Amino acid sequence: MTIDDEIACLGPIVTKMTGNAASTTLATKTTALGTATTALSTANADYLAAMQTAQQKLTLRDTARATAENAARALATGAESLTTDAATLQSGGWDYQADRAPVGQLPQPANLAASGGDLDGTVDLTWDAIRRGVQSYVAEQATAPSGPWAQCYVGKASKCTVTGLTSGTQYWFRVRAIGAAGLSAWSDPATKRAT
Repeated sequence: MTIDDEIACLGPIVTKMTGNAASTTLATKTTALGTATTALSTANADYLAAMQTAQQKLTLRDTARATAENAARALATGAESLTTDAATLQSGGWDYQADRAPVGQLPQPANLAASGGDLDGTVDLTWDAIRRGVQSYVAEQATAPSGPWAQCYVGKASKCTVTGLTSGTQYWFRVRAIGAAGLSAWSDPATKRAT
């Protein structure tokens, strides 16, 4: 139930309970609920107004930031058109960084572990994240250590839950990384019986 729904629900209760002959012994509690409901309604209205103001200020801040970043880019482009000498650029307050060397061949993912999933027919996989150059990971499953292998995951996280497995069946899993330099070697396999 949302706060608006709660206020809409409590208001009529207070109205019907106030002065109700069948519930005279609850008058104090009815009054307390009425006071609390009014306070909730006021606090909610204040919150919504503050959120609207905050959203307006956030929009103004983001617009000012974009304007400042565009002005900085224009000035940086102008400075670079005059010189690419690092010392000269740094003397103007610019941080000058040489182009980064491309990441080489990705290492194979390490420490692949398989554990029983929370639901029937699932296995949870985790492995050590590769810190640089990874665009995504691919995991595969098989019912024998030699395959045949079938893809069961593609994503950026270094963990996943494999679903659609046959409960009680032993599975083997492997994972590799994908980056600009291509594919890593497959990880060492992990094995687990599906939940």
